[in-house]
Amino acid sequence: MTTFNIKISGRESHNTTSSIAKILRSLDSKYLMGDPQSSLILVEYIDRGNWVTQDTLLSDQSSSCLLMSVFVSDTVSEVNRAAFIKETFLQFNQLMGDLHKNSYISIQQYNASSYGNNI
Repeated sequence: MTTFNIKISGRESHNTTSSIAKILRSLDSKYLMGDPQSSLILVEYIDRGNWVTQDTLLSDQSSSCLLMSVFVSDTVSEVNRAAFIKETFLQFNQLMGDLHKNSYISIQQYNASSYGNNI
């Protein structure tokens, strides 16, 4: 199971959230060996006036920002994690426009035997 916690700049949008989910389900199965049916995607929109980077409000800049934490099993290789990050930035840059250089993706791994659900 892969979990995505995402903060993006901008106003809440059903279409953007749907596009994000589509991108992440595809990249999850391709690079992180995740099952799209069990992945969890949480998207939080942060008003550009509440996001500061390089000592400037994002609302005073022409770029967008992304902060993503990804939790995956420790069975995912370093090569696949790196490919996931690269492809995610490419696709989010297309979706959101000019991503600020202070946008980040962090992948945290957990022991594959240390999770489960209550069903």
